[in-house]
Amino acid sequence: MLAGPPRLLSLVSVALLFGLAWWYLNLVQNPPTATAGSGVSNNGAGLNLDTSPAPAGGGATKPGTGTGKAKPLPIGRPYQGDPLDFGIAIRFTEPVAKPPGSTYSHIMVVPKTMKEDITWMDREIPDTPKIVYEVDNPDAENKVPQNKGREAMVYLTYIIDHYDKLPDTVLFMHAHRFAWHNNILQGQDSVRMIKSLNHERIARLGYMNVRCHHEPGCPDWIHMDRPGGDFDFFKKPEEIHWRRHIWEELHPGAPIPPSLSGVCCAQFAVTGDRIRQIPLERFIHYRKWLLTTTMDDQFSGRIFEYIWHYIFTGHEVYCPAQNTCYCDGYGICFGGRQNYTDYNDKQDERNKLFEELDVYQKKEAEAEKEGRKVEWDDRQKKRIEELRGLVHKMDPELERLRNEALERGKDAKARQEETENWSSEKIWEYMPKNG
Repeated sequence: MLAGPPRLLSLVSVALLFGLAWWYLNLVQNPPTATAGSGVSNNGAGLNLDTSPAPAGGGATKPGTGTGKAKPLPIGRPYQGDPLDFGIAIRFTEPVAKPPGSTYSHIMVVPKTMKEDITWMDREIPDTPKIVYEVDNPDAENKVPQNKGREAMVYLTYIIDHYDKLPDTVLFMHAHRFAWHNNILQGQDSVRMIKSLNHERIARLGYMNVRCHHEPGCPDWIHMDRPGGDFDFFKKPEEIHWRRHIWEELHPGAPIPPSLSGVCCAQFAVTGDRIRQIPLERFIHYRKWLLTTTMDDQFSGRIFEYIWHYIFTGHEVYCPAQNTCYCDGYGICFGGRQNYTDYNDKQDERNKLFEELDVYQKKEAEAEKEGRKVEWDDRQKKRIEELRGLVHKMDPELERLRNEALERGKDAKARQEETENWSSEKIWEYMPKNG
């Protein structure tokens, strides 16, 4: 039997493998790093971000819980690899909230135009620190490279410029106080949302959309391969622009998701730690796309509206339970998903009745302005009285349910019951009892 040549080949192979391993380890463990705010990206293989402690930054504690400056957050697991190879998924570290009762430094990032009035912020939430970007003012204190891409340009610019000095929580909000996309159970009022926002939930999740209602955006929204004849030009105008080549420009190397689904409308909170677990080069890359795309400004901003959740969670579909968002996020607890659904069904029924009644009321108001009186027939008169009676009966019932939900939200145990958890320890306690 000839044993010599095979043994020699084996030794050469082993030596070669050891050499390759030594080369790879040196490449991965000793790369150059990118500097925050430099706008320079090193695309070499095995790039690491600088994981030295970040300097303390601005921000303040949650209103009513004390004062203090932001302390440097611990950096998450350093990213290894080409930061612009989106085929390498980021494995975010498990978020951990501070002990109950702790304070969270935070700042609110606000994009606005010169004509928008934000005096309500100083008046209603003076303890919430903010940084404002007046995008159409060349003399603004905080500037963006170009007024393009709506709020996305502001959000990305803030992150790039403050990457190394972020507070515990960064809250990205619009300039208007009242908006259709704000939470209905909070009067669509940004003030109520900001004042009651649970920073502990943000710390536990890493990212939270401040809107609780799923539509628009969830549970099944953007499809990049949808046939042209199936587009909904009214309900989902952004989907027309969300095609495969756009995804590949934004996320080169990443698999094409079957669906992109996340709650609208570009108002959210994210931890400083979560932001810094994403390579700075990626935020620079996103902003460069905004600056160079030929897409209409309105829709380039809408493109980002449906990927913020992907950027900060890694999930193409991210649709938290609405009742959990309200309960754990704001302290409005209906006692479970079914109770929340039942309330919304009642509210929808009431709204439909009121819409029908309002048609009659508007005709009466219009006639009064013209100095005349509407003559209703007997059937119409009967229906108007019926509608008024039903709405009058339902309003106090709905108010009672809302007040009970607010009261239930003050109970830590009740809030815990509606909060996401990974444990199956007590799962059988919730199984319906027979008989």
